[in-house]
Amino acid sequence: MNAPIKPLLAIDNLTVRFQGEGETVEAVQGISFSIAPGETVALVGESGSGKTVAALSLLRLLPPSAQITAEGIFFRGRQTTTMEPDALRKLRGSDMAMVFQEPMTALNPVYPIFRQLAEALQQDLGIDPRTLRQRASELLHWTGITDPDSRLDAYPHQLSGGQRQRVLIAMALARRPALLIADEPTTALDVTIQAQILELLTRLRRELGMAMLLITHDLPMVRKTADRVCVMRQGKIVETASVKTLFASPRHPYTRALLAALPDANPPPRPNNAPIVLTTRDVRCHFPIKKGLLKRTVGWIKAVDGITLTLRQGETLGVVGESGSGKTTLGETILRLNQSQGEMTFSGVNLQTASRAELRHLRRRIQVVFQDPYSSLSPRMTIGTILEEGLEIHGLEPNAARRLDRVHAILAEVGLDAQSLERYPHQFSGGQRQRIAIARAMILQPELLILDEPTSALDLSVQAQILKLLKKLQMDHGLAYLFISHDLRVIRSMAHEVMVMQNGRMVETGPTEQVFDSPQHPYTQTLLAAALDLSTGGRS
Repeated sequence: MNAPIKPLLAIDNLTVRFQGEGETVEAVQGISFSIAPGETVALVGESGSGKTVAALSLLRLLPPSAQITAEGIFFRGRQTTTMEPDALRKLRGSDMAMVFQEPMTALNPVYPIFRQLAEALQQDLGIDPRTLRQRASELLHWTGITDPDSRLDAYPHQLSGGQRQRVLIAMALARRPALLIADEPTTALDVTIQAQILELLTRLRRELGMAMLLITHDLPMVRKTADRVCVMRQGKIVETASVKTLFASPRHPYTRALLAALPDANPPPRPNNAPIVLTTRDVRCHFPIKKGLLKRTVGWIKAVDGITLTLRQGETLGVVGESGSGKTTLGETILRLNQSQGEMTFSGVNLQTASRAELRHLRRRIQVVFQDPYSSLSPRMTIGTILEEGLEIHGLEPNAARRLDRVHAILAEVGLDAQSLERYPHQFSGGQRQRIAIARAMILQPELLILDEPTSALDLSVQAQILKLLKKLQMDHGLAYLFISHDLRVIRSMAHEVMVMQNGRMVETGPTEQVFDSPQHPYTQTLLAAALDLSTGGRS
């Protein structure tokens, strides 16, 4: 008889408490699970269910206010809860590594990518600069970044959201850990890169015997990648099963609700003869490439290259494409956050020639939800102040009591309670922060909402709530949406028209059903094929 395989990681009755003002919050309540060598275990559940807190407690990365208790946390048979600081530092990176959810806040903004990769590599490769640079370039290449040598000298803000996420994955894999903790590792990535990253992680797990703890709300990714699933709700594990069993016959009502929350393919009805809200014609946004001591321009990055579109009141235009294709830059250009050439008109106003005073008025009518809510919300302001700020700036509600009523109403619409008003952004999960960012935009009752990956940080059940809310607002108020997303399921659920971008250019556009059912361009066909592979759960 074969001896049972000893677990690589074993957690027994883990509880994490946070001491607040007059109350104690149990974020994790007595959970137990294990991970075998080479196994992938997925931890899924709603935002705020305790998934990330449980993972951070394994590496003891929680703030001092956290009280961690457990009957045992064992890695390769060693108790980690009593490790000395030196032993714990050695454990991090070499034995256990983590990919964090929000790359812009996890990467140091003042250091180039090479220096940050070198910090992860130096203990293994010494201080030889040539060896370090070669290895760093290889890591970026493994994670699907094109022209990795040139990216080594870039700073985080010069990369797209998806490219920053891939840099984080490269840093985590630098020293080939035995266990990789991946907290939403593909949140910021389009479907083609998602497929590449999942194939990469699957291959590394097979070749290196690496185990993985996958924290995600993306159930199709779980179906494709994981061996077992632990479903968390309100700090507790409510169901544990193999992937095959869980998807075929979920037992817990909460698990069944999660599986039923995938977006449908029914956008709101298209309005008839609605007035045009936004038009662009041959819009171009090019960034200079400067080199040498005198910083001469040697070339141009054509982030947006000749985009023409029309958006009507009550319609949604979905913009899809790979990371770095120019989707977000297009949204920023329409907001006049980037210099550009070409024509842009909003409700009869020429955006290119609008004065500062005109733009101030227009920006109440054109709102935006950015991709990374943590960096777009001020860490020094309470949620109540953040939501009231726009009302005060634009003079929409001079009465303080009425402003507070509007704040309460919008919080309820996005699924947060009134107790959130006195808290700060860092006290919320990633999904909750995204809901706050959406509330901040919606409270001003805009005519055009530019949504840059508005549901990328949300679990499926909350995503369904937000999409339902967006559809209701669109029908009630005739809102126009420019919806930027890598999630083709969300685009099909929301968009009346779809525009596909590649390398700054529009390669295909048309009604949603036409583009999804009969894609003409090879690149569109590739995107849809990758999305289908993820949704059907084919495994390598």
